Amino acid sequence: MKAALIYAPGDLRIGEVPRHDVGPDDVLVKVHACGVCPSDIRFYAGEREPMRPPPYTPGHEWSGIVEAVGANVKTLVVGDRVTANPRVVCGQCFYCGRGMSNYCENLRRVVRGGFAEYGVGPASNLYRIPDHVSFEEAAFAEPLACCINGRYNSGYGFGDTVVVVGCGPIGLIHVQLARAAGSRVVAVELIERRLEKAAEVGAHVTINPAREDAVGRVKQLTDGRGANAVVVAIGNKAAAAQALEMAAIGANVNLFAGFYPKQSLDLDLNLIHYKQLKLTGSHDFTPHHFRAGLQLMVDRTVRLEPLISHRLPLEETKRAFDTVLAREGLKVMVHLNGH
Repeated sequence: MKAALIYAPGDLRIGEVPRHDVGPDDVLVKVHACGVCPSDIRFYAGEREPMRPPPYTPGHEWSGIVEAVGANVKTLVVGDRVTANPRVVCGQCFYCGRGMSNYCENLRRVVRGGFAEYGVGPASNLYRIPDHVSFEEAAFAEPLACCINGRYNSGYGFGDTVVVVGCGPIGLIHVQLARAAGSRVVAVELIERRLEKAAEVGAHVTINPAREDAVGRVKQLTDGRGANAVVVAIGNKAAAAQALEMAAIGANVNLFAGFYPKQSLDLDLNLIHYKQLKLTGSHDFTPHHFRAGLQLMVDRTVRLEPLISHRLPLEETKRAFDTVLAREGLKVMVHLNGH
């Protein structure tokens, strides 16, 4: 089958690789759509070491149609529309037992797919796509699940003011989750077209910090108190510092994005102490978050199609990666098998 292969930073090529073997508990999927995630970009950009020896096929936000099932599979049949949860957790380790399977100590990365014509994984990690949800929307299931985890960690609710700093695809999902929770949503972003998109999907107020004092504006909107929650959806230490300044007493500040290359922040610790701030982060998701994301798609609580800016074929996967790296557009979706 054809697949995208990353050999080294900046070196992505389309090549031929063996089609996946299908074990008795596995499902083979003909991939229709795969989204480019910031984590896919990091090795390509030279910001971190790869998780597997190169060359390897990236991609974990994918969906498609069942092509074949193993002998033990009873839950799916050929022709089912599915999306893949790439994290196979054990359900028995210390963290799984505490309801934190996003930190599973026996995590298996046996779901393979992404930027390739076919994917494979255990039937337990492949979910039927609900009716009226497209392959493109279903490919958002993994990042949406991560954002749902982040929403729980951010602690906001009805009547709160929530600031989302960074309005890429992840930030725009956070905007919608905060609005759905009954919060007033303030979006902060330097790229004007992303601010326009934030307003389109539900932000009540948009702020471009290149044009106005973002901290001052948030304070103005909240009678000088600041925001009840701030979600930092961009890996930038200046944004993190700004989030602490615009947070109200007792607020939650969630450093949702990863910071690459690694960055350090010179903190005024009294800011956290005297404002009684809750500084937290978010990592990955649990199976519950994944299923909840599919339900939000059905209900149209979160609109995902407006976040897609580019649609490219497998042969142009390098262009897809370069587009995301340059922060051009929003979600870049690669279509496979001629779809």
